[in-house]
Amino acid sequence: MLPFSQILRKPNQAFRTEKILAAIDLGTNSFHIVVVKLRPDGTLEYLTKEKESVRLGSGSSDYAVITNEAMDRGLACLKRFKTLADSYKAEIRAVATSALREAENRQIFLDRAEKETGIQIQVVSGNEEARLIYLGILQGLPVFEKRILLIDIGGGSTELLIGEKGEIIFSTSMKLGAIRLTEKYLKKDPISATDLQKCRIHIESVLSAFLPQIETWKPFMVVGSSGTITSVTSMVLEKKGEKRERLNGTEIPIDSFKEIRKQVLDAESIKKRLKIPGLDAKRGDIIVGGILVLDEVLQRIKAHSFTVSDFALREGIVYDTIESWYRHTDNSLPRLDNIREKAIKTVANLYPQGKHHAETVAKLTLQLFDDLKELHGLGNLERDYLETACYLHQVGLCISHHNYHKHSYYIIRNSEAMVGFSNSEIEIIALLARYHRKGGPKGKHEEFKTLRPEDQLLVRKLSSFLRIGDGLDRSEKSIIERLDAVIEKGKVNCRLYFKKGEDPNLEIWSVSEKKDLFEDTFGANLEFHLHPI
Repeated sequence: MLPFSQILRKPNQAFRTEKILAAIDLGTNSFHIVVVKLRPDGTLEYLTKEKESVRLGSGSSDYAVITNEAMDRGLACLKRFKTLADSYKAEIRAVATSALREAENRQIFLDRAEKETGIQIQVVSGNEEARLIYLGILQGLPVFEKRILLIDIGGGSTELLIGEKGEIIFSTSMKLGAIRLTEKYLKKDPISATDLQKCRIHIESVLSAFLPQIETWKPFMVVGSSGTITSVTSMVLEKKGEKRERLNGTEIPIDSFKEIRKQVLDAESIKKRLKIPGLDAKRGDIIVGGILVLDEVLQRIKAHSFTVSDFALREGIVYDTIESWYRHTDNSLPRLDNIREKAIKTVANLYPQGKHHAETVAKLTLQLFDDLKELHGLGNLERDYLETACYLHQVGLCISHHNYHKHSYYIIRNSEAMVGFSNSEIEIIALLARYHRKGGPKGKHEEFKTLRPEDQLLVRKLSSFLRIGDGLDRSEKSIIERLDAVIEKGKVNCRLYFKKGEDPNLEIWSVSEKKDLFEDTFGANLEFHLHPI
């Protein structure tokens, strides 16, 4: 994996101009669109995304036909998506899954869609759907090197896939979607115990053909995506009183899932289910079927938890399409195992003028961090947080110079581009940027005081390093070329090697003003000694 500095400094100029793509996912329950801009340096900017509950599979329990009403809803949605894509002058790729895959009258819908909107829809197989979902997940979670079991419960089908290092070891698509099961077994309101049991038995019988084979690939990390998974996650977090703007990377313990499963199944009517905090009103009628599928899979594999991916089929469509664009160039698409680096590069692009300064700050800060391992006692993961903050600490300047450190915090904390990092990691990195200048961490700061005590200490330690690294390039001229630090008699002596003929006094003044957090945190005086080179 390339160092961040190389990624920032050596863009992959695959295209001379920007390209814009609209990826449309025509699911059985919902249609999704995401519009992205591919920059010449290979980074992506997400321009907009929308979702509509279309219920293309509703009204036909065997999925043999798409009803006229469902067809009209789907086409009306596609027309709106086409208008949205055209407003960005985007190339469109549309992929359809279970409902159109199985419908005998799918060609009528496909022909009407092309005639009325100009969109050519690609109907994919169940295994191809699973592959695209896996590509999507690899865009949002740092799981490339891990063996994962993917569970994606849609409206018409459930996809199970085992993948590792971008390769698919096993995949299958089963007719166990939330809408399909609802139409066949769970349509009555309230749901009877008999119908619930019939649905369970059906799910068990279908899964029994595949789960023993999946068991042989243990150990693996369980990752869940799409509507049922995100709905369960929202209900779990609401029950805990937690508010999160993003679910990506959230880990749900099995005991928390069981509590929500019981709550959903005990609420036998739609009216009662809609009172459950965190449940989307549009899923009140179909959540039971999805919960039963998820429950059976998790029980049979004896899972301790599952991790949520906000990324799924539509992001897989984006990657797969861009990969086809790259085939016509002499470049290669950025690898799937470096999503954190791509995230950093994307956010750093908001303030491109600061890249040279960011590289200098990262170099000096990490040299100091590496020399003082004995003092801080931190490892490689914490070093990565610090390095990320070094590259992003100035992005707030894209808004304003006044209080730009606070703007940096807001951008990092809320940017959808920060994929590959968990919510807690993003908060830590954002706070490091927040505290690289002006006042350091204080107990009265809302964002800081909500951290766990151990994370508060981590922020103090890491931000003290970043403050020094930033101060050592106060002029932004890279006057200080390198440094080394040693601990001697209870103090830290830091030798600064600077360009002969340059004046480092501004840097010395700056770090003298900013070293107090370091000295307070570690209980050691920090002294600087100049050495011209």
